Amino acid sequence: MKIHRQAALAAILGFALLALGCAKKEPTVVVQPAPVVPPTPVPTARRVPAPPQPVVVDSSASWMAIKDFTYDQRADFIAGIGMLANQLDGQVNLLKAKRATMTTDTKDWDLAMSGLTDAQSYLHSMATEVAKATPDAWDQEKEKVSQAWARAQDAYDKVRTSTTN
Repeated sequence: MKIHRQAALAAILGFALLALGCAKKEPTVVVQPAPVVPPTPVPTARRVPAPPQPVVVDSSASWMAIKDFTYDQRADFIAGIGMLANQLDGQVNLLKAKRATMTTDTKDWDLAMSGLTDAQSYLHSMATEVAKATPDAWDQEKEKVSQAWARAQDAYDKVRTSTTN
């Protein structure tokens, strides 16, 4: 009986060891990321910018729409001045693009353009000043903005109609 017990115990231990020894262990795998390969650039047609289009500005109508605003309407007035200043900025940018293509005598053009950029700066500063205006100074500050706008538009017209067009 002892032998059978020992044989049975040995058989059980043998199977247990065999099972442990035969059990598959998953190997540890370190996955390396694939190298990043930038895409091959595809040649594309070069886009040629369109020539600047003339700005059609009805400056009197723009100014006329806001010139009579009261102090209580100052937020709308300031927004309107901002739109006028943006309109002027667009005009200046178009003129600068035109100047970049000019090859003939540009002395008169450059002088007129200098006046326009000065007027542009003055309009921007007046827009800042009118935003700080008190009720008592409102009409005076509006008048300064009016003069700055007229000066800027006169300067724009002078550059636009210069002899080196």
